Amino acid sequence: MKRNVTRIFLTSLLLASASWVCAQDVVTEDDATELLSGTVIIPDEADDIDIPIPSFIHKNANHIIYNGADWSKLRKAFLASDATPVSIVHIGDSHVQADISTGITRELLQYDFGNAGRGLVSPLKMSSTNQPSDYTFQSRNSWTPVKLMSPSWRQTVGFTGASIRPVASSSELTIGTSERDDYNPFRSLTIFHNGKFTVKSVTGEDGAKLDFRAIPSRDYTQIMLPSQQTKVTVDFASSGDLTVFGAALSGDRPGLFYHAIGNNGAAYETYNRIGNVGAGIRPLEPNLVIISLGTNEAFGRQPNVTAFKNSIDRLVKNIRTANPDALILLTTPMECHRSVTTTKKVRVKGKRGRRRTVNRTSRSYTVNANIAPLRTAILEYGKDNGIAVYDWYEVAGGRGASSSWISQNLFAKDRVHHTHKGYNLEGRLLYEALMDALRTND
Repeated sequence: MKRNVTRIFLTSLLLASASWVCAQDVVTEDDATELLSGTVIIPDEADDIDIPIPSFIHKNANHIIYNGADWSKLRKAFLASDATPVSIVHIGDSHVQADISTGITRELLQYDFGNAGRGLVSPLKMSSTNQPSDYTFQSRNSWTPVKLMSPSWRQTVGFTGASIRPVASSSELTIGTSERDDYNPFRSLTIFHNGKFTVKSVTGEDGAKLDFRAIPSRDYTQIMLPSQQTKVTVDFASSGDLTVFGAALSGDRPGLFYHAIGNNGAAYETYNRIGNVGAGIRPLEPNLVIISLGTNEAFGRQPNVTAFKNSIDRLVKNIRTANPDALILLTTPMECHRSVTTTKKVRVKGKRGRRRTVNRTSRSYTVNANIAPLRTAILEYGKDNGIAVYDWYEVAGGRGASSSWISQNLFAKDRVHHTHKGYNLEGRLLYEALMDALRTND
């Protein structure tokens, strides 16, 4: 019921504000009756997940800054999500790799608009890094991994930032959703790769061989299955240049995809290093691409703001060129801390009573002063280029927010990453900002 009422409200906005929307395309007879009666009910979409919002959060800032970008087409796409899936791609650093905040945003949006499938999953664990807990991506065979942040790449690194190469010419991959997410079955999986990938057989979780149809393409192979599955093992043959970057799991049903691409330590320039992120995400058919970067650029010397804006521009143009119909949303990083090591010379008494001078170090934390100018740079770039921005810096509490987050146990010990509670809060707030954007006329 919640999903239907949300769609009815969006319908009323589109009918009122967009002359290109035809009533017969989006409004059923029952919907029209409810619209004409004036009894439009806006549900509290976040009630199903108990995530309290602290008083220091700037709720009045929790909205999208459009900067002249036209979001009406995105609203229409959401309105039609019961027929054609909406696709969101969220690109970021370690805040996104863990998929805690993005997982909350995904869950809430799919509750309202339907679950089209788990979407993109990456071989992060096989690449020797942390992986979200709600999916499996594994193999009994030997693979050579390379990560986005590796100083040198001995093989191709795809748009996900994770790359694995099989050691043998015949291998297998087991891919699926976790048992606790039995609501998330899939009927097709698209494996993204470079090089030749020939599917030999597909086995279900019960060990039975499945009928399948493999549809090869230049950068991926789509595998169609006869029924919904939660885990499959794909046996395949490959040539020596094969590298695998990830897979997209689809239920072949309407609703919403929320694809998350995150890499620990990533920055705008490291995604630019890949060179083809835009082309890589094109098969995901994104309606909206969210880019959440800028934190890692703040660790080091005083940032070069001009160079930083140029890095944003390169990634944005790369994505736009390959996905001209996709909206782009930039997010700013929130205030965080950096550790400061202080060394002092002190006199100590030795074993024989003799005094000597030694160096003693202590660690303390201070606000990372580089975050604020990078946040300003993202705001300026969005304004100058007509790209929407979500100012997470201000929403999270603005200047001084880090102290509030620490006191409320929302920051992890490193005072950069969040606790699970903090990421849940971030995910809910982004969800509410997106829902506000769907409700609000430009």
